[in-house]
Amino acid sequence: MRQIVSLAFFMLLFIACDQTTTVKTKDLEASVVPYPKTIDKGNEVLVLSDQSKLYSPQAEVYPLLDLFISEVQKITNSTLVTTETNNHEADILFQIDTAMAGEAYSIEIGKTVKVMGASYKALAKAKATLLQLVVEEEGKLMFPVLTLKDAPDASYRGLMVDLARQWHDIPTLKKLIDLAAFYKINFLQLHFTDYQSFTLPSTKYTKLSTPNRHYSFEQLKELEAYSQLRGITIIPEIDVPGHSSPFVKEYPEIFAIQDTLTNPWIINMGKEEAYEALDVIIGEIASIFKSSPYFHIGGDEAIFDKVANDPSVQDYIKKHNIDNDVHELYRHFLVRMNQIVKKHNKQMCVWEGFRPDGKIKIPKDIIVFEFETNRYLPNQLVEDGYTVVNTSWKPLYVVNKKKWEPKTIYAWNMWKWDNWYDKAPSYDPIQIERSPLVIGAQMCSWEQSEEVEIPSLRKRLPVYMERVWNTDKKISFEQAMKHIDLLDDRLSKLLDDSRQDSLLHGHNFTKEMQ
Repeated sequence: MRQIVSLAFFMLLFIACDQTTTVKTKDLEASVVPYPKTIDKGNEVLVLSDQSKLYSPQAEVYPLLDLFISEVQKITNSTLVTTETNNHEADILFQIDTAMAGEAYSIEIGKTVKVMGASYKALAKAKATLLQLVVEEEGKLMFPVLTLKDAPDASYRGLMVDLARQWHDIPTLKKLIDLAAFYKINFLQLHFTDYQSFTLPSTKYTKLSTPNRHYSFEQLKELEAYSQLRGITIIPEIDVPGHSSPFVKEYPEIFAIQDTLTNPWIINMGKEEAYEALDVIIGEIASIFKSSPYFHIGGDEAIFDKVANDPSVQDYIKKHNIDNDVHELYRHFLVRMNQIVKKHNKQMCVWEGFRPDGKIKIPKDIIVFEFETNRYLPNQLVEDGYTVVNTSWKPLYVVNKKKWEPKTIYAWNMWKWDNWYDKAPSYDPIQIERSPLVIGAQMCSWEQSEEVEIPSLRKRLPVYMERVWNTDKKISFEQAMKHIDLLDDRLSKLLDDSRQDSLLHGHNFTKEMQ
């Protein structure tokens, strides 16, 4: 009797699905970027009807379903609806499966679409794959029938955007988040401060914010929510002790050394008031970007002219028993900043800036973003036990005329550092052994105006992502570019920006650096 009831229930379920979906023979291209770990596709498609619905048994996934509906509508002009009853009435099911790990996800498309992921963020990556797979034909949505399993090789897959040199408005930043989410970036570092401007708000140090070039607390909270909905974590950066002109200019009594005519660029590392102020400022920003485990304090290219002559510095060195060496003071500064960042429940990130030698030990619980290879070589960092993110100047920097074509990016790997500057050690590329201490990589967009930001990134970013999602090449460069080109029109619809699209189509990679 139980077998008869079970069979009847199965038949009812089959009929229900059959009423809202059909499967027909059709060979539909499956262009997925980055390419999945495994994909098994036949020559059939699942066709949805006007009655097709989405469902998740977990309330935390509901916002992702709403986002998916809105993005599908942007790409196809078709509308899906959700059901709040049960998964037996849904043709698309999203579900968190705690038996899976990290950002792993799977998609099974037969008479229904079943999406499983290890977490909300994993489901967000699966959503991006579905957006790449869905097509519309004669007013009907369809997906290729397939089984797909996927997970990234690198846990850190970042994009950095320079907002201090070239301010971007909030709509542009949202488009960049959409672009990043479409290709499964998981971290967006925002370079908020530099010589040119201080783009952050502050309640206590209000003069720091550069007029007409800064964001409000409300705007940043909105951006944080926007990114989290799409499975992306924002990492804020305040660049100190170098690159710090706004601090010195607006609050010289706190941050300036005595000789600001010679050196107006560096924070006074010998003033206790400077550390106290940085504690407050970092706390204000850390409270906005609550989801980020990281806080980036820059730490690179500090100019030390006249620092040692400052009376506060001389007194501070004596008080803290630091050798009379400005480089030791700089190392001490990094240690104190690490303590401040940890106080606000974040892990500190720095650009490569300190050297291997020095009496004051730089803690190993920081993350070093290695770019120039001028001070501490990547192989040395790994040998010494530091966690590293590859931000190799070539080919991961996107800087006006110094940016590399997709083919050059595809030839790179996560354990390789290269540089265009003939005096840099990595001018002859440094290839290190694979190590779990290299947790990933980051493409860094410097000095780009917001008008050229997306045209510059939209072909480079997915090529770079193909190399960090799959650290062993799964497909040829030609295949990767074919997939990226096929997806580009739907990316334009997702970004809803015809102006950026027209700029892209006039873009010529062959004239750029090889």
